[in-house]
Amino acid sequence: MADGLTALNTTVELMRDLGRPRGDMWEVALWEDVLTVEGDEAYLTYQVYNEAIVVPETIDAIRALAGTVTDGSTSIKMTDEALGMRREFLPAPFRATTA
Repeated sequence: MADGLTALNTTVELMRDLGRPRGDMWEVALWEDVLTVEGDEAYLTYQVYNEAIVVPETIDAIRALAGTVTDGSTSIKMTDEALGMRREFLPAPFRATTA
């Protein structure tokens, strides 16, 4: 949110800027600055681009059905690498230091 990613459309624009085809975001985005914990309850906002999120699971399912990769973790790792899945999209914020 602090980086201007206030809605799904701004996230899609970021994916386009990162070179993703059609602005697809295969990850589920959970922005940490929107996460709030009060007592034993957590409040969060996450973004799911419905048309793109099924792609990784479909690739893994095809491998499983074809028997080409029988270990789920191995298939997921292969898919993540092939699609360029990321845990971080933006660089850490610059923090000026004083001398």
